Amino acid sequence: MSAATKNNEEDRVGDVGWLERVEHTADEGVVVHAGGLRELFERAAWGMFACIADMERVRPHREVPVAVDAADREALLVQWLSELNRIHQTDGMLFCEFSVSELDDHRLRAAVRGEPMDPRRHDLFLEIKGVTYHGLAIEETSGGWTARILFDV
Repeated sequence: MSAATKNNEEDRVGDVGWLERVEHTADEGVVVHAGGLRELFERAAWGMFACIADMERVRPHREVPVAVDAADREALLVQWLSELNRIHQTDGMLFCEFSVSELDDHRLRAAVRGEPMDPRRHDLFLEIKGVTYHGLAIEETSGGWTARILFDV
């Protein structure tokens, strides 16, 4: 990895106070902080796409509904991000706005907004093959909630 690429990776995550980049041997990851669970899930999605592309160039032109169910809160976070990544991979979409309308420990309903990838306008950083359970954590803190997520790249 060149020095310029490394600096771009640090910049794309470092500009947001509630998002941290996780250094890991073979994966890319983020730590997300939020005041509430809905915001945590929204920010986790934004953080994943910040690993994929330059978020400043993505526009919210198209809305897509997303619904996922899972056995518990951690599995729900993995399902949510995996579904967004599946839509990104299969439909060529980049998302920049995430609005969770319904959330409990087993169910999430949301609307996400973005646009089709355009190689002339969008700088892509990496391809996420999957959202992992390795090191996954969702914790309530004195200031709200924190999630740690690793992506297989």
